[in-house]
Amino acid sequence: MKRIGLSALALTVATGGAVVAETHMTDDATFSGVVSPEVSQNVLRAENIIDADIYTLEAEYDETTWFDTDYYDEIDTDWEEIGEIEDIVISRDGQIMGLVAEVGGWLDIGDNDVIIDMNDLRLVGDTVGNVAFVTRLSEEQLEARQEVDDAWGW
Repeated sequence: MKRIGLSALALTVATGGAVVAETHMTDDATFSGVVSPEVSQNVLRAENIIDADIYTLEAEYDETTWFDTDYYDEIDTDWEEIGEIEDIVISRDGQIMGLVAEVGGWLDIGDNDVIIDMNDLRLVGDTVGNVAFVTRLSEEQLEARQEVDDAWGW
């Protein structure tokens, strides 16, 4: 399984807004650099994240491997699907704080929307643009978290 450093993903996600904010158009005929080919190949859009599946490592979790791995290129057959991404949590200064995940329940009955910190998530992607996430937390740990609703936030 191919793993890529978290710093590359975090840098891409965390600085994406800063790059856009600090780039100024000087001339309509001049390429602004905001969506250059180099940038567009290394970012994710919200539409790729929302509804993405979440898997748990649970029994496979190894702290050393977790902190040395920031990205997986495929879903491991030992991982269990535990939910899906419902929303993205962004701080007032534009930093991605975490993802709202729908976990537990069955057919949208009894499920919980909880926030998973970005430190507890790793991106799983492939070469055709399919995206999922894996967490080191178990489904039970996530279900025990405080639930968030539409009124949560600013």
